[in-house]
This record gives sequence, structure tokens and C-alpha cells, in this order.
Amino acid sequence: MSEPEQKPMILLVASSAHSIKLVSKHLQEHFTLRTAEDAESAWDSLLENREIVLLIGELELMISQFGLLERIRSAGDSWLAATPILLMVGENDNDAERELAFQMGATDFINLPFASSELTARARLHANLYLQHSMESAEEVHQVSDADLLQQLSQKNFFYSRAQQELSFAQRHRGNFSLCKLGLDNIKSIIEVFDKATATTVIKGIAGMIQQTLRREDTLCYLGNAEFYLLYPATNGIGATDGLKRILKRVAGSKMQIADKQQVHVTLSGAVFSCLPTESSDLEQIYALLDANLDKARAAGGNRVISSSASVEGRQLSVDRALKLIEQGGTDELRKDAASLLSSVLPLLDFADGVLQLGLKSVNQKLREKLGIRSGQNPQ
Repeated sequence: MSEPEQKPMILLVASSAHSIKLVSKHLQEHFTLRTAEDAESAWDSLLENREIVLLIGELELMISQFGLLERIRSAGDSWLAATPILLMVGENDNDAERELAFQMGATDFINLPFASSELTARARLHANLYLQHSMESAEEVHQVSDADLLQQLSQKNFFYSRAQQELSFAQRHRGNFSLCKLGLDNIKSIIEVFDKATATTVIKGIAGMIQQTLRREDTLCYLGNAEFYLLYPATNGIGATDGLKRILKRVAGSKMQIADKQQVHVTLSGAVFSCLPTESSDLEQIYALLDANLDKARAAGGNRVISSSASVEGRQLSVDRALKLIEQGGTDELRKDAASLLSSVLPLLDFADGVLQLGLKSVNQKLREKLGIRSGQNPQ
């Protein structure tokens, strides 16, 4: 007796238990169903299962969170980017969300509640079209598989979108924003000594090492030319710089064995930009600064990190903002403001001395003299 034919695989992305139960009931006869309750779990499933021929998802879930719909369409892997996406539209989903999903690349929509025959017909249609379009030789599949890692990381549109979202979030909530750039120091010499294929293997190995150091919420993007962007959400300058230094130390301490060739020793350089964003903060300027600082790190010998913070020049610096900059390692930006900041807290020191009997009267007087503030004069 012959084995039963394997059913095509569908990924269902839904946070509603009712939606999962309903879709499963209607499609289980014709498809193998995998489920994911959030965008990141769905992304992991797509990367792990090349058998998936169709994604069915709740509209709001696909365009919110980490922008799964946009992420799929921006994927460097053409197989993944072409995955048909059928979105379930509920009564609470508005026309603007539907239009946005269409612009992002949704394949089709189905309104809730739907008839079993309608869902089944649309699912089979899109799955069959995808299978026919995706047929390729085993050799081509193997070639795509070998390049998977860098293809998955080469999602520039998605990364730029995530960076803008994170910057906007930090602007609204007065939070930390940290963006980094990494680059191999000796990629040219590797190509000269070996070849481009060896260099690609080295880059993939480095990408794997970087990924192993990241948190789930961090985002890595391969830019080509042996360079990467790295986004650390809600992380100050100290944390981002420490993160990059850990990566550099790990890479510098490893030697990669390339097939039967000799070991290849590589190092990285990194640039970090961190700030407490204002409305004038601009990503294009940040990218340009990262480029310049990465060049400086390489020119200084490589295997090092250059960190910089947003300038506070031309702004009225509050004590609260100064404390935030100190927390994120931006003390160089505060040197010229030290005197004015100290002057602004002198009334607080006087008050605390009177309430708590700290014995600061003579100390506060010396501070006033040092700052050029006459007795009885209020600090500006």
C-alpha cells in the first residue's frame, strides 16, 4: 500500500483561539497546519519550514508588532518573499488598515465570518499557484539553502522601518535610542589570500557569531560589503557599546577553519550612536555619522569601537536630561554645561542642608565663589 500523499503546509498567524479553531476545522482535510500567536514566532516558523506554501493571518497582527507582512515582502530570500499571504479581516478592522496591508503586499483578503467553501477554495488556489511558481531543480534549492543566512539578514527595507519605529518610540517616550554599525577589518586581505567564496563563508560565520550574542528584541541587518547594522531597542550608550565590545572580543578570539585551508583570523570594528532623541533627530544623519566613525575605527587599526552621543549644543539642558546623558555615557557632551548645571541645583542643596542638617553651608558657599555667584544671588 502506497504512503498517503503529503499535504501542503499552511502557517496560521492568529492570537484568537476561536480563529485558530475555525480555520483548522475548515482546512485540516486538505492541509497540514502550523500555528503562531505572534509575529516573531511566525517569522521563526517561516525560516525553519520551507514547506510552507501559504500564510493566513489576522490583519491587525500582520501589520502591527514587528511588521510581519512588510518583513516577509522585504526578505532577501526570494522564496520567502513570494509566500502568498491571505489576511482575515474582522469587523473591527478599518479600511485604512486594509489599504495599508494591500500596499505592504497582501495577496488576498477574506472577511470574517467566512464560509468553509470560500476559505478552502482561496487557500487551495493560492497554495497551488505558489507551488507551480516555485518549482525548481534540487541544485537550485541547494544553492538557495547555502545562502540562506545572509539572505535572511539582507532585509534593508525592514531594518530601516524598524529603526524609524524605534526612533519615533524613543522620541515619544523620552527613551534611549542606540544604533550601531559593524564591519570586518580584513575582508580585502581574505579575498586576496583566498577567494571571494572563502570571504562569503567567513562573513556567514561572523553573522552567526553576532546573532548568538543578541537578545530576542535586537535587530541585525547585513548590508553587503562585509558590513552590518545593529539596532539595540531601549538601550543606552553604555549598554550598546558593551554589546559591541562583546561581539568584537568573541570574533577576535576565534579562528575560522575554511574547509581544508588554513585558519582564517578576522577582526571587526564598530561604531555606536546613542541619544535621547528630540523631534529634530534624523536617521540619515545618524547613518552618516556611523559611516564616518566606522572608518575612523578601521583607520586606527581596527578591532575597536568608536561611540558618540547626540550633541546637546544649542539646547537648554535640564538636570533630568543631564542625568540621562550620564547614564548613557554621554559625559563628553556635558563638560561645557557642568557649571550651569551645578548652579541650577544650588537652591536644592541649600534646602536639603536646612532640612537634613547636613553641614553643607560652607561647602555651598565655596561652590558659589567658584562659580562666580555673589552671596544672596540666585543662580540662573
